[in-house]
Amino acid sequence: MGVKRPWLTWLLLAGLVAVYAGARVFAGMEYLRIGLIVAGVAAVGAAKAMRAAYWRKASDDARSMETILFLCYAGAALALAGFLTACGLGVVLLGLEFEDSWSEQRFQRFFLTASSVLLVCSLLPALGAQWALAKGGHAGVLRVDALRVRQTAAGGLSVALAAVALTLIGYVAATFDRAADFTYNRTAMPGSSVREIVLSMDEPLRVALFFPDVHPIKDEVLVYVNELARITGRVVIEEYDRFHDPAGAEEYEARGDGMVYFRKGDAYERIVLGMDMEQARPQLRVLDSIVQGRLLLLNRERRTVYLTTGHGELNDPLAGEYPGSGPVPDPGEFGPGLLPLQGRRQFLGLLNYDIRDLGVGNGLAEAVPDDAAMLMILGPRRPFLEAEIDAVRDYLDRGGSLVLALETGTEFTMAGLRDHLGVDFDPAMVLDDQQGMSNDPRVLMTSRFSMHPAVTTPSRESIGQSVMMAGTGSFTQAEDVPGVQTEAIVESPLSSYADLNGNLAFDDDTEEQRNHFLAIAVERTDGAGAAGAEDERGMRALLYGDAEIFSDQWIGAGLNTVLIGDGLFWLHREENLAGEVISEEDVPVLHTRAENVLWFYTVIFGAPAVVLGLGLTIIYARRRQGRGAAEAEGS
Repeated sequence: MGVKRPWLTWLLLAGLVAVYAGARVFAGMEYLRIGLIVAGVAAVGAAKAMRAAYWRKASDDARSMETILFLCYAGAALALAGFLTACGLGVVLLGLEFEDSWSEQRFQRFFLTASSVLLVCSLLPALGAQWALAKGGHAGVLRVDALRVRQTAAGGLSVALAAVALTLIGYVAATFDRAADFTYNRTAMPGSSVREIVLSMDEPLRVALFFPDVHPIKDEVLVYVNELARITGRVVIEEYDRFHDPAGAEEYEARGDGMVYFRKGDAYERIVLGMDMEQARPQLRVLDSIVQGRLLLLNRERRTVYLTTGHGELNDPLAGEYPGSGPVPDPGEFGPGLLPLQGRRQFLGLLNYDIRDLGVGNGLAEAVPDDAAMLMILGPRRPFLEAEIDAVRDYLDRGGSLVLALETGTEFTMAGLRDHLGVDFDPAMVLDDQQGMSNDPRVLMTSRFSMHPAVTTPSRESIGQSVMMAGTGSFTQAEDVPGVQTEAIVESPLSSYADLNGNLAFDDDTEEQRNHFLAIAVERTDGAGAAGAEDERGMRALLYGDAEIFSDQWIGAGLNTVLIGDGLFWLHREENLAGEVISEEDVPVLHTRAENVLWFYTVIFGAPAVVLGLGLTIIYARRRQGRGAAEAEGS
């Protein structure tokens, strides 16, 4: 059948591709750019002119099919003209002048949007009509072919309009950003961490609820404590109405309703939920985390954590004011509310730690205090003085616990601590083009954890969740340090690489894609420090290649909080307390760069393909039914 002529459609497509390649892909190569644009315009123009000539010669049903194809070709040619105008070529040829750059930008955006819409609404029906023609061509069925072409072209136009509508809806949603809360209201249930804390107590836990006899908040709390009592068998639940039970209110010193008390012996901790469900709902969603903090305050002694200062650490409020090397003045003049790392300080406070800063001004050059349950060095920018390094080494020799979180691009090195910790630090930033955040190539997401007790919870919850690090370095294990056991507890994906030249891109000639050690657990196994000091408890240390995970910005990202929490339990030989903390709080859904690419192509091509496939299936089914009816009538 002469109407087919598929080569005209291929000529049209080739011309459109050539113009796009010249205007966008080879924009920096002037001669090639102009040649592709001229050739593409000529091809589109020739296809349209030839289709117009065939349309004039056709008659009856053939003319109706040629009309559809001619209109599609004309629309594609008009869209091409709008595209060239949007790219600036039309502005130059027409000699247009604008008052300002904003007016010119609006002009180009209009033509680019309009031409894109017109191209989709022209090209999809043309391809559909050409496909329908390829299925026909039998003698004496020209009328059936014409009907097939019209229906298929209409289906292609429907898909094109649906794609345009989805695009416009997406644009409006992004421009007029509005949020609505459709989350379900649900109270968190007891996690394994709270269960282990209750089981470790030397006496049953008493839980007292001060509410009226009937109250919705009381019912939600009872669901939690009843489940905790069931799984531990060591919880005694007491319900009080403080007006009907004044003796109970006096025993717990309850001065209001909406309170929950946790009691062990004579000591108790309380949670104030209040009587308004809307105000209590955020606490109920994270009730397990709140209970964990209260039980830790109740069940373990108060411990002191020292955070070093004077070297540009994340917790040093004077780091930005003294950029030079060496120590800076002690930040004791800063009130608690002005100190950095408020989120981390609150987290440590919930774990019953007393947080103090330690610098040269208050004794770091002499010794780490004897009451230090843990020493934290978070993101030092400048090297320690030799006296400070000696104090840290002496603390480790005494069986101390150390958290050392480093940053890339600093002057701090592992030289003074290498022989005690048995690791080397590589300051080259570890990146991953597949598992990194699409909007920030420095952010690395990984769910590769070992079975070490310092990462008990992350290893259990790694399916669908990740630790997020921003600009992390990596470690290598030094095998020439005796008496130290090191184990990588967090590794980067196999597709990651060390950015040796700092260009934030993979260079296959100088860089290698492989796993890197992002966090290391260190434990002395010979019972003595490097200096020969004897201690039944060998030192323990956790080393992280990124200190940002301790910052307020990243503390709640992914599995960062449970990663650090489990690490602290391990440092203090309380591995049994590490475990899952249940939360029903909404968290943002974060996608890696590879996932964003997948979602992009799924939405752009997958959804229209499903609609098109469904439409073609329905049309094919109808035609088979029509043929069956015609054959039945003929027989």
